[in-house]
Amino acid sequence: MEESEAQRAGQVWRPEAYPGVWLYRVQGRRLTEAPHVHPELQLTLDSAQLQEGMSGGHHWLAPPGSLVVVPPGEVHLLRAEGGRPGMLYGLMLPLEALSEAVAASGLHTPWHGLRDSVLGYPQLARDFVSLHRALRSPGHSPAVASRLRAFLAALVARLAPTDAEPSAQSTVAPG
Repeated sequence: MEESEAQRAGQVWRPEAYPGVWLYRVQGRRLTEAPHVHPELQLTLDSAQLQEGMSGGHHWLAPPGSLVVVPPGEVHLLRAEGGRPGMLYGLMLPLEALSEAVAASGLHTPWHGLRDSVLGYPQLARDFVSLHRALRSPGHSPAVASRLRAFLAALVARLAPTDAEPSAQSTVAPG
């Protein structure tokens, strides 16, 4: 599938209840993005294909079902291909939404200085896809807002360094 075909196959949602947040979903065999940058935190998950990318001078690979975290302001590119046709889910979150959502958790937001991350936590991936579906529903729902806060708190907990566990980062050498 050519890049233009993938773009045409994609769907985009901008939930009115969450200004600046946008979601996308692309179904197909192949997706290639040129290097680009944006001010939002980007989360992607491909259900059936390998994601490969470059961010911050580091090359990374994400097996199907892995959640990929691209920090705000990071020049990056993404390619998803191989295997069976997959569904690529994406969520773009502005820093304001992130800060508000995790403020109550008591954790600091590790977005500054964070490198690209590939998270292989199945429950976090399931929660991401479920949240993606919920955010596409029209209108404001306190239950969805609560799920968004809980998901972001869990994400921050996986990304924030602790004494016992270092910050999640790509394990692929610079390329």
